[in-house]
Amino acid sequence: MHLLLSIAQLVPVPLRGLFPEILLSVAFLLGCVLEWGTDLRGKRLVVWFAAISTLSALLLAFFSAAPLRQESGASFSPDVITQFVRVAVLSLATLVLLALNGSKALDGREEQGEAALLVLSVALGACLFASARHLVALYLGLEFLSLSSYGLAGFRARDARASEAGLKYVLYGGVASAVALFGISHLWGIAGSFDAGEVGLALWNAPTAAAIPVLLVAVAFAYKLGMAPFHFWSPDVYQGCPTVPAGFLSTVPKIAAFGAFLHVVPHLVPSGALRLQPVQVGSFLALVGAFSIAVGSATALVQKDAKRILAFSSTTNAGFMVLSFSTWLTYEGIAALGLMLLAYAAANLGAFLALDRLERDAGSTSLSDLAGSWKRNPAAVAALVICLSSLAGIPPLAGFAGKWAILAEVVRGSLDDGYGPALLVGVVAALAGSVAIAAAYLRIVRATVADDPASDPKVDGFRPAALSELPYVLCALGSVALAFGWPLLSWFRSRLGG
Repeated sequence: MHLLLSIAQLVPVPLRGLFPEILLSVAFLLGCVLEWGTDLRGKRLVVWFAAISTLSALLLAFFSAAPLRQESGASFSPDVITQFVRVAVLSLATLVLLALNGSKALDGREEQGEAALLVLSVALGACLFASARHLVALYLGLEFLSLSSYGLAGFRARDARASEAGLKYVLYGGVASAVALFGISHLWGIAGSFDAGEVGLALWNAPTAAAIPVLLVAVAFAYKLGMAPFHFWSPDVYQGCPTVPAGFLSTVPKIAAFGAFLHVVPHLVPSGALRLQPVQVGSFLALVGAFSIAVGSATALVQKDAKRILAFSSTTNAGFMVLSFSTWLTYEGIAALGLMLLAYAAANLGAFLALDRLERDAGSTSLSDLAGSWKRNPAAVAALVICLSSLAGIPPLAGFAGKWAILAEVVRGSLDDGYGPALLVGVVAALAGSVAIAAAYLRIVRATVADDPASDPKVDGFRPAALSELPYVLCALGSVALAFGWPLLSWFRSRLGG
């Protein structure tokens, strides 16, 4: 231990808060060497190496939590929000890597090791993106996360659907990155600096038209969140991507994007800058969230594939999360967002992992092919039903707790803080969207539980659950346990300083 502390003292001060990211970087490079040096039978070793690496980085994140503080002028400056993102992302990455060993699309294939390395890369990009406080660092973190995501979505070159998914992801992502870079260049022209705080100070006396570059930067966040109207890539990408990586890509970039949003946007648009008052900004965000909820829930109702339903539901849930910003970053709103993110991460990833298990027997995630899944694998169907119920916000599961906390804060902000009727419009849209998206989830439940298969399924005898099936069980248990997570709200507020 003394030796490790001595080595840590040799690391430059700006890098001491990035030990988990440094570990992930080294593990990725070593994993590449290991993947190149193993044959087909040794690809599982790469997956286990990646899982041990993410678990080690998670433990290191807890170990290095004490000295976290904001370094003035630093490009990457970890704080409490970064720590939250690290813990969530690395936990999800570990579960996904465990599930890769039993994935229908990847188990026993040559691409299994590559997929594990890409999961490591996405986790590293998410952690860097969430800790950026400098606009160039923000863009580099976004590109690192995006490029890794493109590879994870379309790395199966022999699969036409995977290639299509990767190509669409690249095209949409390239446009979003170009628009964000264009906005960053204009902000540099206004402020003469890439530091988010200095840019915000320069915008104090700027005309309202200077808000356009800020909106261009916000496009990058909307794209990563899958917000309408920047969500068109998600259903095709999720459907063409293997189910386990699709669950990872539908969850981790959202968590990272909200972390980056909380670090950068309040500095770019401080209260009163650009001649915009918090009421105006909050009303705009509430309407954006309401629009995303309406589009996502309405389109989910007409889908015939379970992964496409979950893709559009991610747009709906992103709208819920954006509503938490409509009261303009109160401690209560950020704490409610944290609870909602945890509930969404557990339920959404669990739903995808359970679908992957059902896909092994059904052959696809089409609702017609999933008919009768209850007879083939009741444990996976039970986990799927629990996770979908949590995503729908059915009490007393975790999704209900997260959505209730957000809506309660939005109503309070509208009535007590004078944010006006736009926030109540967001609440009404959220309630209506919850009913619509619950109906979409019910179609998956009906297909897996009530519908009869076209032919009698062959039911295997009892067998012990494989380790690769443990992640979706843990996600389902997490959706139940987080239902009692109301004390987390006060704990989050205390950690944030409120």
